[in-house]
Amino acid sequence: MKEYRFVVYKLQKLAILLRILGFDVLSFQNKDYISVINLTKKEKRILLSRVKFLRKLPWICYLNEDVLDEQLKQIINKLKIKVERDDLFTRCSSCNSILQEIQEEEVKKEIPSDVCGKGYWFKRCLNCGKIFWNGNHMPTLKEKLRKIGVIGEKDEDIK
Repeated sequence: MKEYRFVVYKLQKLAILLRILGFDVLSFQNKDYISVINLTKKEKRILLSRVKFLRKLPWICYLNEDVLDEQLKQIINKLKIKVERDDLFTRCSSCNSILQEIQEEEVKKEIPSDVCGKGYWFKRCLNCGKIFWNGNHMPTLKEKLRKIGVIGEKDEDIK
């Protein structure tokens, strides 16, 4: 995958979804737009936003869609992004840091008891410590990614 790095302004759910797909995404909800623009330029990132007065900036991918799935589709089509299977679930959806694979035994005391022993994979954020696993939400997420065109019909075992 070509290394795309984003700044998402005022679109928190989009930032979370892009992180799940493995992209490096900084997200700002309430920060002033001048600071966001300066950071985007300084770090040579692509700004993603629906704020109309920012749409003429050369480093913005202005999103004209309201619906999250359509926003992601627009980004993928406009930037010709190919999402790689190995990049999925490599970043923390909360803080954007890299996730580390861990064994269930290491987190048994930190996760709900009904999650144990189901054969899930587990990952921990190296920064905030949050733990992730491929639980009951995976079929819904797979379907969303299929509809958007991120994964194909035969990609059953996203890991």
